[in-house]
This record gives sequence, structure tokens and C-alpha cells, in this order.
Amino acid sequence: MALDETTEKDIVKEINGLTVAFDEMIHEQTEGLTLELKVTPEGKGLTITGNESDCC
Repeated sequence: MALDETTEKDIVKEINGLTVAFDEMIHEQTEGLTLELKVTPEGKGLTITGNESDCC
């Protein structure tokens, strides 16, 4: 995951109210993902769940 500018080849989607861009080469791997903002005592962060594994 990166906070980069979009390119012409990116696929742009809205997930849970957030606009995200995916490289066209990994777009198929992003199907079924959920993107959420998680707030904990340690701070805020994005959580991606779905597919085979979850990551934060």
C-alpha cells in the first residue's frame, strides 16, 4: 500500500467511502477486500480484510 498519485493505468474504486486506486496488475487480487479505518489507543490506521489473509 502506498500514498501515491494515480496513473492512467490505475483502476479507481470507492471502498467504504474511501477512494482508492489499484495497479491494474493486482486488481484481480483486490476483489472482495474490505478497507476500514481502525482507531485504537495506539492511534489510527487502515485495516484491509478479505481474501486469504488480513493485514493492517
